[in-house]
Amino acid sequence: MKIAMVSPTRESERAISGYSVTLTENIKKTETDIEDVSYVAGSPMSFLKMIPKLKKYNIVHIQHEYNLLGYYGLPFFLVYLILGFNKNNKIITTMHNILSKKEKFKENKLKIFLRRVLYLSQNKLINWASDLIIVHSDFFVPILTKEYNISSRKIIVVPQGIIENVKKIPKDKAKKELKLSGDVYLVIGNLTPDSGADIPLKYADKIGKTVLVVSSPIPVNDRKKQRLKEYLNFLEGFVKKKKSEKYVRFDIKPISDQMPIWWVYFSAADFVLQAYRGGIGSGIFAHAMAAGTPVVSSDIPFFKDIEKRYGCIKTVKNEKDFPRIIKEALKQKNYKKMKGESERYLKERGLSSIAKEYKKIYLSLR
Repeated sequence: MKIAMVSPTRESERAISGYSVTLTENIKKTETDIEDVSYVAGSPMSFLKMIPKLKKYNIVHIQHEYNLLGYYGLPFFLVYLILGFNKNNKIITTMHNILSKKEKFKENKLKIFLRRVLYLSQNKLINWASDLIIVHSDFFVPILTKEYNISSRKIIVVPQGIIENVKKIPKDKAKKELKLSGDVYLVIGNLTPDSGADIPLKYADKIGKTVLVVSSPIPVNDRKKQRLKEYLNFLEGFVKKKKSEKYVRFDIKPISDQMPIWWVYFSAADFVLQAYRGGIGSGIFAHAMAAGTPVVSSDIPFFKDIEKRYGCIKTVKNEKDFPRIIKEALKQKNYKKMKGESERYLKERGLSSIAKEYKKIYLSLR
């Protein structure tokens, strides 16, 4: 049984691609015959040229996100039609995000209508072509079953696997390397308005030193370059306007999870702050757990779903409560518990454990 793990190249996209590569590496350790097969994100032609290579595989496992091929997601219609009519492969689709019909958009009515039709049609096509659909969180399941009428028998929930054995260093040493002292609250990643990075900055004087903002000027998705640049400029201007410079530090430079300094930031942090306004998952949360760093977040469904099972995260319903929740979580007894729960999360959802779940799934399709 040969399996193809289909995802973008690391050069063209650095979120899903990175996860796919590390997942494949761990699945191989379970004595499963699996290979990475990649295409260029934003290039439908590169995907179409890759399709003939998939004939030699028994299972094709696609890592999906609506706009990975660009052009408003339209190329995926052709991709799934071709794959769906090919009876030689079993198709598994991991849906990294699933748009609820209840999602509200700030666009004109025609654009909203077209967007909803696009997602509805693509989800139906994915359902038709796929033998199994994998999601990373329980809250996706009712969206697929109740809103898109996809059978629950076809859906499997597999948590996002956490990288194991990352190169952490002692917190004091990490803070010294970064020229930091005292408590550190890390806001890191590909920062756009949806990340809510401005929310902790709004309350930085109440949170206290140091709110550390770390981002690369080069986005995970190159098609968002201008949006990222504008938001980072806004954040820096916002801090100056609030006169909060003594509470906030910006480290804006090329950085990725493939660089050792990435893990130095996580090692130095007392908390990772994720005040997301929307979204349906978080690679940054996964990296926080890999480093054993607790998280304080907004109460979007993804984070609330985790909070039900693990004490490694505290969600905040009202943004003005971020300072209070952080200070409460910093108390020695509470912080010790959150650190312990972060370790439990990694133990139970590390990639070596998740890889074994995937092996069982692949074997079920033989």
